[in-house]
Amino acid sequence: MEKFWQDTVDFFTNAGWNILIGIAILIIGLIVCKIVKVILKRVLRRSGRDEAMISFIISLVDIILKIVVLVSSLATMGINTASIITVIGTCGVAIGLALKDSLSNIASGIMIIFNKPFKKDDYVELAGREGQISKINLFNTTMITYDEIVVIVPNSQAVGNPIINYDGGTYRRIVLDVAVDKGTDVQIIRDIITEVAANEPTLAKERDNTLIMSEQNRDCVVLKFRCYSLPKDYWTAKYNLTESVYTALRDKGYLTPNAQVDVYEGERPTPILLTKKAAAKQG
Repeated sequence: MEKFWQDTVDFFTNAGWNILIGIAILIIGLIVCKIVKVILKRVLRRSGRDEAMISFIISLVDIILKIVVLVSSLATMGINTASIITVIGTCGVAIGLALKDSLSNIASGIMIIFNKPFKKDDYVELAGREGQISKINLFNTTMITYDEIVVIVPNSQAVGNPIINYDGGTYRRIVLDVAVDKGTDVQIIRDIITEVAANEPTLAKERDNTLIMSEQNRDCVVLKFRCYSLPKDYWTAKYNLTESVYTALRDKGYLTPNAQVDVYEGERPTPILLTKKAAAKQG
């Protein structure tokens, strides 16, 4: 029994205290990591940074600090950390080769977080799908379509394809097609639609509206009305304007013409030829 205690004393005298100090460094270091994480989160949120960037920076700093604490603790205990770092580096290379697609997503996620081609709640088109951004992670981006379908896009595909951010600009243009009978006075239609647009609160009043004749076909003349709204009001403005314009034109007697089909009973009448020779013969 006396020998056991003597061996224990010798152990703590030679290496035990280093082990205890290493454990203390590990415990205190983890506590400090948690405190730094809380303080950093508060500072970044007060600075108005994007939530995705805040999450990424905090996670990165937390991992780095924990690695430093662990290596320091092991070094204090007398363990050769150089070999451990070499093993970790070798494993990292092997894991990197095996997870190259995932690493590509991480690299793309870092580009998204720092370059900010879109942010949370933006309405975008990624990899051919449209939706509102709900979450940006290191590996993928989650968006929700208007029919409440959750779409998860790998970050490498999001960065590797054209990104259309419908909320990226100050305004978004609305284009409304209006069809009227041939021979209709375009200025009258312009006045009616201008009055409707002036009474629509979701349209941007600081931007000019235009009404142009875009085409005429067999049955009608097609006009294009162009106006602007804030991105968040786009769909409300578009639907309100569509209904209001229809109601105003109907009340004024300018309904959208229907396609006309002539049906004859018996022999088809002789067509009227609109040439000078034909008019001379008919005369």
